Amino acid sequence: MNFLIDVLSDSLGYASLAAFLTLLGVFLMFFLIKSWRRNSQFTPISFIVGFILFLFLTFQSILVSGALIVKSYSDELESTVTALVQNIPESTHFTKEDSQEVLEYLIDSNPLVGEFVGGADFHGHTPSTLPAAMTDELKSFMNYYILRRMLWALFFVVTGVVLVLKTMDSMDYMRRKGGGTSSRGSRCETRSGGGARRGRFHD
Repeated sequence: MNFLIDVLSDSLGYASLAAFLTLLGVFLMFFLIKSWRRNSQFTPISFIVGFILFLFLTFQSILVSGALIVKSYSDELESTVTALVQNIPESTHFTKEDSQEVLEYLIDSNPLVGEFVGGADFHGHTPSTLPAAMTDELKSFMNYYILRRMLWALFFVVTGVVLVLKTMDSMDYMRRKGGGTSSRGSRCETRSGGGARRGRFHD
């Protein structure tokens, strides 16, 4: 029970941190794009793309957070497996079905594990080698899972940057759309019957 309480409290902290870092990353992306494309302006569609990117990255960050939680409790999980098999004779060699039963016991005790791991095959291990083997494999599995989530996040970021760039309005294009400017900039003069009046840009 204490394990579940710790997982829940840690998951809230990880999720909050993930959302904050994701939001900070999206803002930084917009800042860098604007620094690079000084002669362009963001459009409403640009910010919609940014919001969608934020949602995708937050989801990936929460998945990474969950994987980090499972990995951080690997020592406790090893202790659980050790206690489970300590009364089994050392001459026993586990089958694939036996190791799957051990995994299901872990999932029953720690449901978060079941969100990431669905099956186990540790045939040939003995009660003395199984706990360490399962723990090492769980850490390796979580590392690979985190790497995949990070690669997906990178893919979303690159896609988001490309889409934001395509939705930006060029200042030169906006000037042409607004009717053009004189060589003096936004100040335009139109002769009408000997008088002069200021021009203006319009949508």
